[in-house]
Amino acid sequence: NEDLSPPRKRAPTMTDGTATGLVDAATVVREAEEKRAAAKARMERLGDDASGRFAATAVRDKATGRILTAEEVAAREAALEAAKAPKERERPIWSTGVAQAKQIAEGRAALAEEATNPFARSDIDARADAAMREAERFGDPMAYLARRRERTGGGDIVLPSVVEGISEEALRKSGFRIPQEVPAHSWMRRGVGAAPNRYGIRPGRHWDGVDRSTGFEQELFKTQNQVRARDHGAWKMAQAMWE
Repeated sequence: NEDLSPPRKRAPTMTDGTATGLVDAATVVREAEEKRAAAKARMERLGDDASGRFAATAVRDKATGRILTAEEVAAREAALEAAKAPKERERPIWSTGVAQAKQIAEGRAALAEEATNPFARSDIDARADAAMREAERFGDPMAYLARRRERTGGGDIVLPSVVEGISEEALRKSGFRIPQEVPAHSWMRRGVGAAPNRYGIRPGRHWDGVDRSTGFEQELFKTQNQVRARDHGAWKMAQAMWE
C-alpha cells in the first residue's frame, strides 16, 4: 500500500543541523550531546601540533608582540611579586630620638670603658673629677663662671651637638632639619632672661627665646600666682584667728 498523502514538510533546521521552531526537551538534549561528541572526536583526530595539546603557554610582550622566553617570563613574575609584597617602611634616624640614641650609645661606651678599669682606685679619676667640676648646682654663687667658660673667643656660644657622629647624608635623607647652632638673634647670645613657659624650655638652638604665643603662658602664670596669693592670704587669716 503506497502512501498517497501529500509529501510532509521536514522540520526546519539551522545551518549546523540544529532543529528550530517548537522542539521538545529530549530533542534539544540529544542534539547537544551529539554536538559535543562530534567536537570531541574532531579534536582527537587532530595532532598535538595542530590542536596545541601539551604545548607551553606563549606569553607575548604587550608593546612589541614578541614572544617572551621562559627566563623573561620568570623575571617578570618575580618583579610582580616583589611589587605586590608590602614594603617595609624605612624608619628615619630621628624616629626614636637623636639625643636619646646618642645617650644610649654614650652609656654603652662608658660601661664598656668602666668594665676595663680596676675595681679599687687609689688615684683621682680625671674624668670623674672633670665631671664634678663642670656640674651646675642650685644656689652656687660661682655658677656664672662656669657659664662664662662656655663662651669661646668672639662671644660665640658652644653647645654640644646632638647629631655628632651621625652621617649628614643620613640625616638629610631622613628629613632632619633642626639646626645645631644658636641663632644670632637668640636671647642666649643677648644675655637676657627669656619669658618663662610651662615646659621650662630655655633659649638655645631650637628656640630663640622670643614669645610668639597668644599670651596664654602669661595668663597661666598670672592665674597660678593669684591662686597662690589667695591661698597664702587665707592661711594667714586662719592663723590670725588663733593669735
